[in-house]
Parts: sequence; structure tokens; C-alpha cells
Amino acid sequence: MTLQRSIPFPRIGVDKLIGYLTYIKDNDPVEVGELKEAGLDFGKGRGDITRFFEKLGLVAVQGNLVSLTGEGEKLVDRVREYGIRVLHEYLFNELPQYRLLVSVLRELGSASEDELLSNLNKRLANEFPAAWVNRVALRSMLGILQDLGMVVKVNGAVTYIDGDAADPLECLRRLSIQVSEQYLISLRELSNCLGRVLNPSALSECGVLITAPNDTMLRFSSFECLVKLLRAY
Repeated sequence: MTLQRSIPFPRIGVDKLIGYLTYIKDNDPVEVGELKEAGLDFGKGRGDITRFFEKLGLVAVQGNLVSLTGEGEKLVDRVREYGIRVLHEYLFNELPQYRLLVSVLRELGSASEDELLSNLNKRLANEFPAAWVNRVALRSMLGILQDLGMVVKVNGAVTYIDGDAADPLECLRRLSIQVSEQYLISLRELSNCLGRVLNPSALSECGVLITAPNDTMLRFSSFECLVKLLRAY
């Protein structure tokens, strides 16, 4: 892929990026308008997400139809088998900007956005003199890393955690909200924390599923039941 001066990286959650690819996988080929109507793409023309994945070689556009490429098919299959962190691996291998950002985060441990942007562009200049990353692209990449549970942002400082999947109990304790004698948790946030795609219906034996805009919540009372289920998932 040709390295651009500033990557047109759309700011959208990992679940939406994966949802876009899996929708095409299940309905291939899909019209550009259908993707927008389904809330899977936005922007002018063929759409920002379509353009992004086209540049990555994951989708191909012919006329008004979008299809997965061979690489796109493989990626979706791997996500379904191994979880959403497969997307991180792909971006790390295919996007120099993303790879160098992870490298800078590992080296600095914790830094402000300004420090990250400065260090990232210095590293880019050494390897690709004509390339640079703007603040919008930086925040987009950081957003994906946050969704994957690999970085956290507190009081303006971005801190790199690690690339290992978190333990279910740790995720439940961090993300659950207590309501009276029960707990509520966002399955989107839980999926991102665990680094794998969750099937909501598979968790229903431990609680009650509640459909919310752009998410599914689980109301539960037993950490033990849910931890046992997730560790065997």
C-alpha cells in the first residue's frame, strides 16, 4: 500500500469496523447505499469506511457494489475464530503509521497527545520522509487501541497497557455498574476489553439481555456465573 502524507483514518469504534466487514461477508456483494442505510458507512461518495478498507486491500469496489477481497475474507474468518484483536494484528502489519504509534507508546509508556504526535512524526520522517500523521488520524488510531483495551486515557495522558487479553473477572470489575443488588454491563465494552467477539445469547444463562441503542446490555447478579462462562467461552 502506498504510504500517504496523512492517513484518512475514520474515527469509528472497532465493533463498527468489524460489523462493516462481517455484513459484507454475509451479504456479498453489497451496494454502497445499502451500507450507509444500514449505518455501516458515512461520508461522501462511496463512504469513508469503504475508502479506508479499499486502501487496505480488504474490499474491492466495482461500480456501486462492494465486495470483500481474498484478504478481507481471511480477516473476517480469523476475527470470528480468534477475536477482534486480529484487526490490531492486521493494522500493525499493514499500516506503518499504526505500527510506529504502537512502538512509540511502548517506548514512552505514558504521554500526552502532543508528545505522541511529535514522536510519531519524527519516527515517520526517519522511515518515510514525505509522510506525516495529523491529530485527527492520531486520535482515530488511539481510539481503536482504546477499544481494544491496549491503551487508557486519564487526565490527558495516554498510557500503554499491553497487548494481552484481559481476564474476564478484571473486565467485569472494571466495567460493571451496580444497580441495587444487580449489575449492568455493556457487551460492546466487555467484548473490547476481552479482545474477542461475544455472542449475547450465549451469556443469557447468567442474566437478562437488554437492547440499547448501538449496544446490548447484560443485567446479572452473579460474577461467578459470568466469569465461569467467559473463561470457558
